[in-house]
Amino acid sequence: MNKNKSDRTAAVKPETYDPVASGLPERRKTARRRTNGVRHYHHHRYKGLIYGLGAVSGVLFLLLLFTAIQLSMYAKEVNDQTMILNSQERELVQLRPQIQQLEDELSELVQGRLPGLYPLEFDKVISVEKKYVRNIIFTLIGKESDRSYEYKVSVKNEQLTAVHPIIKVLFFDQLGIQVASSVIGLDEEGVPTLDVLERGEVRSYTNVIDLPEGKKAKYFIVETDVPEYQKIAK
Repeated sequence: MNKNKSDRTAAVKPETYDPVASGLPERRKTARRRTNGVRHYHHHRYKGLIYGLGAVSGVLFLLLLFTAIQLSMYAKEVNDQTMILNSQERELVQLRPQIQQLEDELSELVQGRLPGLYPLEFDKVISVEKKYVRNIIFTLIGKESDRSYEYKVSVKNEQLTAVHPIIKVLFFDQLGIQVASSVIGLDEEGVPTLDVLERGEVRSYTNVIDLPEGKKAKYFIVETDVPEYQKIAK
C-alpha cells in the first residue's frame, strides 16, 4: 500500500515556474497597446493633415473667387469706359466741322479787328515784307513744362541811306488779346541802340520771348520804326 502511494506521489510532478513563459502575455499586451497607440497617432495626424489641406483649399478657393470677381468688375469697367470713349470720339468727329467753322469765323473777326495780323507758325519762314523786314521764323524752345518762343527776323536796308532799325513783335492769343511783346533796336530803358544797318546790308536778329504762365500765342504783328532823329532828318 505504501508503495502505491509512493508511486502516485511520484507521478504528480510539481509545476515548474518559467519566468519567460509567464511574462509573454504581458509583453504581448504591451506591444499591442503600443501598436494601437502608434496607429491612433498616425490616424490622428492623417486626419489633421486632411483638415489642414481642406482649410488651405478653402482659402485658395475664396481667393480665386475674389480674384475672378475683381477681374470681372475690372473688365466691365474697361468695357464701359471703352464704350464711353468710342461714343465721345463719334461725337467729336461730328462736331469737328462745326468747331473748325467757329475757329475760322473767330480768326476772321480777330484779323479784321487787327490789320497786319499773322498766324503764328513754328519752324516755318513767314514772309513779312514790311519796310526793311523781310521774313521771320519762330521756334519753340525749352522743356515741356517751361516753353519759350525764339524768333529770328531777317532785315535788309534797301534805302539810299543807313538806318537804325527798331523792330517790335507783338503776340496775341486766339481772341486777339495781346499777351507779350519783344523789341529789337531798343535797350531796356527804351533808348535806341543805334545799331546801324548800312545801305544794301542784309542782317538777322534773334530774340527770345517768355509768355505768361498758361498763355499761348496764336497771332503776331511786326511793327517797324526808326529813332526820332532819323524821322526829323527826313
